[in-house]
Amino acid sequence: MHKDVDNMKLNPRDQQIFAAVMSMYCNGDGLPVPSTKIAKQKGMAVCSATVRNAMARLEKIGLLYSPHTSAGRVPTNDGFDYWFDEFFTLNDIANYWQPEQAQLVELAHGLSQRYQVCCCVGLPQVRTQQVFRVEVLDFDANNWLILLLDRAGQSHNICINKPHDPSDSQRYEFATWLNTVFSQQSLIEGLYRMQAMANTAPRNCHDSLTQWTRELSQKLGSDNSIVVGENYLYKKIDCEQSLNIGVSFLNFVEDKLAFKNGVSILNTENLPFSSCDELIVISVPYFQNQEYQSRFCVICPKSAQLEKIIQEFKLLESLSS
Repeated sequence: MHKDVDNMKLNPRDQQIFAAVMSMYCNGDGLPVPSTKIAKQKGMAVCSATVRNAMARLEKIGLLYSPHTSAGRVPTNDGFDYWFDEFFTLNDIANYWQPEQAQLVELAHGLSQRYQVCCCVGLPQVRTQQVFRVEVLDFDANNWLILLLDRAGQSHNICINKPHDPSDSQRYEFATWLNTVFSQQSLIEGLYRMQAMANTAPRNCHDSLTQWTRELSQKLGSDNSIVVGENYLYKKIDCEQSLNIGVSFLNFVEDKLAFKNGVSILNTENLPFSSCDELIVISVPYFQNQEYQSRFCVICPKSAQLEKIIQEFKLLESLSS
């Protein structure tokens, strides 16, 4: 941050005027904020000259700048950093947030449509699901359906080829073996046990076991995410090339923020979009059974309604408490 900001504390009036500039700029339009508009704001009780003097001080220390003469002021990157540090308690918002997958998807679509932003969400990591019991069902003429159920009744399902000349007794025997392998284990640990104990499986199921082991490994090893509202970014920003938003972006955010809890902000200089300097990211980690799963990221122009988006996560926290 600009050294002058580090070395001085803004007086209450300058803080009030700075906060007003930020709120007016981050309204979805991103237009420079003139002093006359600040002076007319309810509760300000100052004249335009006083506001102009305060804006000049804020510009001098690097929080605001004027895009051209008499254009009003807009916040700098340092201004955004200062605003989030001084005016929000981000670490306390959505602390250890534990949404259901349906809530993640619904929230992503809702935020995207309400504020015309892009949401990138890592879906829950299936490898951490703890298996309570395994069922093997007679699915059709060629397949058995394997259900790996947790205590809440949620399942991870995979179809496997039936062994040669299958019978109900063979299916029950295979189900018993699978329960021995997977019961009370996470999916990833069960997979390791299945590979280690393969020679103890019912002999007629070895071919099906090989197929299922391969498919389960592929599913547990695959990354998954949803991206909604990407079109809003391209309508609102000047970007020379497509933005790489998805699993690789989530991995980048995770590396930047490690396991930092609550709401975090990544400003322009901390983002992988070298061809675009107009974006900011609001990121929140989420958990299941106190175990970290992935991140919910809102990618938006700096002029987006940032205060309202952060408030959405604050409301989620109050609803879940």
